[in-house]
Amino acid sequence: MAVTGDSRQIAAVEKLVQPAHLRGYARFALHHKDYPAVIKHAETSVVDGLLFRPQTLSQRTKLDDFEGEVYKPTPVLVETTDAEGKSQLVDADMYLWDGDGDELSTDGWELSVFIQERLDDWLDLFGGMELVGDAIET
Repeated sequence: MAVTGDSRQIAAVEKLVQPAHLRGYARFALHHKDYPAVIKHAETSVVDGLLFRPQTLSQRTKLDDFEGEVYKPTPVLVETTDAEGKSQLVDADMYLWDGDGDELSTDGWELSVFIQERLDDWLDLFGGMELVGDAIET
């Protein structure tokens, strides 16, 4: 929703994302929050997610604004798969938790739980916000 302004506009985002794995980091729940925190962790830890490739400075700025001050964009290497199915390492920025450590739970954060219990509320909250589409380029 924050990406297109409309949860039905999946095609506008599909070409900008691909599955990725971040090794040496872990995703945890935050106390009394719906969203997770990713922090540096054991070498064996892996965070699965999507690599998003903004096409404009405007898209990147909107994403930075959405993530807020408690997440710090940090250069990392993520593992993706190319068109031929070969694994490759790609430079990326990851929004790492830069907030109070006391807010971290020892529990992992589960996307499936978020989708089932909270996604509709977040879609309502951010309805109309756009990251891709007819936005003015900066």
